[in-house]
Amino acid sequence: MPRERSTGICLELILIAREIAVLAAAVAGAYTDWKTGYIYDWITLPLIAFGILANLLEQNYFGIALGTGVFALGYVLYYTGKLGGGDVKLYSGIALALPQLNGGPFILSAAVFSSLSAIVFLSVYFLVKYAAKGIDWGYNKDGLLKAGAMAIGFAIYLEIISGIAAVSRTFLMLFAVPVVFGCIFIAFERGIKKEFFLKKIKVSGIEEDEVIALEFMEKSEMEKIRACSGAKGIIGKKEKAELAKIGVKEILVYRDLPRLGPFIFIGCVLAMLVPNISQLITA
Repeated sequence: MPRERSTGICLELILIAREIAVLAAAVAGAYTDWKTGYIYDWITLPLIAFGILANLLEQNYFGIALGTGVFALGYVLYYTGKLGGGDVKLYSGIALALPQLNGGPFILSAAVFSSLSAIVFLSVYFLVKYAAKGIDWGYNKDGLLKAGAMAIGFAIYLEIISGIAAVSRTFLMLFAVPVVFGCIFIAFERGIKKEFFLKKIKVSGIEEDEVIALEFMEKSEMEKIRACSGAKGIIGKKEKAELAKIGVKEILVYRDLPRLGPFIFIGCVLAMLVPNISQLITA
C-alpha cells in the first residue's frame, strides 16, 4: 500500500475516532445534566485528554490552541456565573477532540447551534409557564423596553447587512427566529427569574459554585456580598466562609437554572450535519 494512501486512511480513522468521542461525551453529558444537573469530570476529562493526545499525534497545534482559547473564554463565563463548570469543560473537550470539520472550526458551529436551540426552546418553555402563573407586566417594564430596543436594533442590523452583502434567506431565518424568541425572553427575564429560579437560602446551605442573585439584592446587602466575592458571580468554599465571618446568614441565589447539556448535544449533531456554518451565510 503506498505511503500516502496509508497516511490518508490513518487520518480518516483518527477523524472518525474524534467524531465518535465528541458524540459519546455529548450524549453522556446531556443525560447526566438532564438527570442530575451536573456534567461530571469522568465525562469531560477523558475527552480533553483524548483531544490533546490526538492533536499531539497529528501535530495539530491549532487544535490545542483552540481548546485552550475556548477554556479561557469559558472560564470567564464560569467566573461571572454565566456558565457551569461542566459546560465549560465539555465545550473545551469538544474543541480539542474535533478542532475542524470540512474546513471550519467545529466548536463554532456546535456552540452557535447549541445556543440557538436553547434560546428557542427555553424562551417558549418558560414564557408558557410564566403566562400560566400570570404575567406581571409592570414588574417587567424595564425588560419590555430593553427587549423592544434590542429588536429594533437587530432589525436595522439585518437590513444593513442584507443591503451590503449577498446574505442567504437561510442565514436570515437562522438568526432572526431565535433573536425574536430571545427578545421575548429578555422582556420577561426578571419576572421569570423571580418566579422560577430565585431562592433565599441559609449560608450554611450554599452548594458548590452557587450563582449569586445580585440584581435582586438591596444595595447594602450587595456590597457585603461583593466584599467577599469580588467580581465573581459564584460562591465557593472560600466565599462561603467569608460570608459566615461577617455575619451574613441568608443569601439570594439562582437555583434550578436551565440545563445546557442536552442543547450541547443537539448543537454537536447539527454541526456535523452542517459542519461549516459559513456555508449558510452566502446566498
